[in-house]
Amino acid sequence: MSALPSWPAISALRHAIWRLGDQARSRPTLFYLGLAGVFIAAILVNLAWSLATPGVKSSSLDLAVRMRLSSPKPDPSILIVDIDERSLALMAPDHGRWPWPRSVIAEMIAGLSDAGARSILVNLTFSDPDRDHPDDDAIFQDVLAHTPNVVLPITRLNPANDGLSQVAITRFAGAQLRDRAKAARPIAILAPAFPAAYGRLGFNNLRVDRDGAVRRFDPWHEEAGFAFPSLPLRALEAGGVQPDIVPGEFPNGMILNWRNKRGDYAHRSFADALADLDSGDPARLDRYKGRFILIGTTAVGLGSLKGTAASALTDDNTILATAMDDMKSGTYLRTIPVWMTALLSIASILALAGVFIFRLDQRWINSLFAVLQTGFIAVTIYFVSYTYYLVDISAAILLALSYFTIAKVYAAIHLNALRGNPAFSDFVQSHDGGLFLLAGVGGNVRDRRHARMMVRRMERHFGVRNVLYVDNLFNGGHLLQQQTQNMSFVVVATTPRDIDAATAATQQIAEGCDLSPRLAQVQAEGTPQDVNHIFRAILGVAGAMV
Repeated sequence: MSALPSWPAISALRHAIWRLGDQARSRPTLFYLGLAGVFIAAILVNLAWSLATPGVKSSSLDLAVRMRLSSPKPDPSILIVDIDERSLALMAPDHGRWPWPRSVIAEMIAGLSDAGARSILVNLTFSDPDRDHPDDDAIFQDVLAHTPNVVLPITRLNPANDGLSQVAITRFAGAQLRDRAKAARPIAILAPAFPAAYGRLGFNNLRVDRDGAVRRFDPWHEEAGFAFPSLPLRALEAGGVQPDIVPGEFPNGMILNWRNKRGDYAHRSFADALADLDSGDPARLDRYKGRFILIGTTAVGLGSLKGTAASALTDDNTILATAMDDMKSGTYLRTIPVWMTALLSIASILALAGVFIFRLDQRWINSLFAVLQTGFIAVTIYFVSYTYYLVDISAAILLALSYFTIAKVYAAIHLNALRGNPAFSDFVQSHDGGLFLLAGVGGNVRDRRHARMMVRRMERHFGVRNVLYVDNLFNGGHLLQQQTQNMSFVVVATTPRDIDAATAATQQIAEGCDLSPRLAQVQAEGTPQDVNHIFRAILGVAGAMV
């Protein structure tokens, strides 16, 4: 067991705390301004870092998207034809287990095109010939050759394997070449084994963050020598839509605007869609006319699920549909310039510094802080709910909270020292048996506000160690609390020789603060802890004022 601290150590600690109280009283303005300066410097450093490494915080994006009140409505022209577990079960008797012969997919593509689909995005990989069903591959090749509005995926593999490849991006139509020599170098890709699709390919790679979630999308796949369109962008172009999106426009990815509050994209099970096409019923075929069709898998073991800003698990088809919708409608999320966020943070810090410097009532300080924090959150939620802008002010909220916490602790020390709390002030101990001048001010809130101004001026004139401020004579529930709740009392330690000068100075300071206090002289006696004389004098002045 460690030894208890010695009495000298306790005394030294007590004097150190008293010293802290004196410093808190004598330099509050300097402290609040200095603290604001430290925070503003941190904001500027963070601004420089943000400009050097642009982006949006994943946690802020996720929280804003999930707390939003509304979202864009899913484009009704986008339809996902889903190879789900139901389709696998219904089609197994005729086509066996997955993977089905490619003639089944070819039949779906041809039927959708004949039904009037604007474009057909096939999010399935056909990288190798089906040696067991060569006739089905021939059918698939023929359908691709006669269906100009179908697009297939190409997948970028690990660049470390580029040396093992013999395929260059120049083999496929659609690339924008920046450096022909670099673009002609082989790259590791997974491309369809059907030359008929080579003019209608798009990269299906997703931008995955470190936590495995997808929050952004690359409309163009860009490398040193070329830029190649993504699969959703290619599908839009195949449907006659030309989004005004150029390579290099989204160096950090396009922030996806999830449709998480206005329903989901239209889905149709693959088996049901195939039955619709086989029926020849115009009413059933009409649901595919003029639509952007996305064919993909969600069946367990076939589909891929990833986390997103809107949900813990989202299938790839919905991610691609959202990217297509955002590019088609221009609904992707934009961010405000980081300098605007920095300016907002600086303004909030200065506002908080101001209310502490001018020693506003604690209720006003708490109210202002609550308004600031609530306003920050409300602005973020409003913009992400009803506009296409993401206002990420999490940094402003965190900085304001940090400043408020530190300043609040300092203000509490200052107030306790001002009121003569023995933990932070040695007012009574330092003026044992001395003469005191008592000034009583009261009546209304205006006088109380002017009294605080008078205290600051008297501290400068007499010294902070010689001024005591009593503004909480009785707490709530006390018999006299109602009558004395607006009264303030200032006690000034002086000497018999200086009492007249102190009285004149106090009267002059009070008049400068537009006050007419009631003055009284008090002679203290007894031990340093005996404040009965001062307390009786305050009660006497309070009674006279009431």
